[in-house]
Amino acid sequence: MMVRGLMLVIVLLFYVAYLLKAMLLARQGIKVNFLGDEKQDKKTVLFEWVLRVITGVGAFFQFVLPFFVNSGPLALSVVGLMIASFGTGIFVVAVRTMRNNWRVGFGEEQVTELVTTGIYRYSRNPAFVGFDCLYVGIAMVFPNLLTLLLAISALVLFHFQIKQEETYLLTEFGESYRNYQQKVRKYL
Repeated sequence: MMVRGLMLVIVLLFYVAYLLKAMLLARQGIKVNFLGDEKQDKKTVLFEWVLRVITGVGAFFQFVLPFFVNSGPLALSVVGLMIASFGTGIFVVAVRTMRNNWRVGFGEEQVTELVTTGIYRYSRNPAFVGFDCLYVGIAMVFPNLLTLLLAISALVLFHFQIKQEETYLLTEFGESYRNYQQKVRKYL
């Protein structure tokens, strides 16, 4: 019961940070969510809607699982809790470091700066690493087919989203981003 409660707290902290950051930016008139923006090509829009649905379903189950599913073996659960906690911490630091430049997806009309300081000196995509760790941690705490499929789906979809975002960043920032790519790893 304690493991399930701890996982629920970790999930709540993660999504409170996500939603709070989105609301603070929206209050400043900054568009935050570009996923599935109709101004992109149809293939990208479709991919981003799939990403949006999978992550929405994933978030729903992440909240529901602690109430209805028993955790797995204690050692596996402890490791899963540690990984999910690590991911939540990385995510919070990443979105704080991004300041007003954090977005969900990307769009041509957004005004952004290239952030290469703080945690972005060690990872080009720490917010995605945070998401990945949350999904993997939950799959370890609640080891079943659903959590495994959600984790694998999220990891694959996030990887392709990163590829799209990096193409955009290369177009937007050119040589500066290329130099950054050569110095800093994509994930860890």
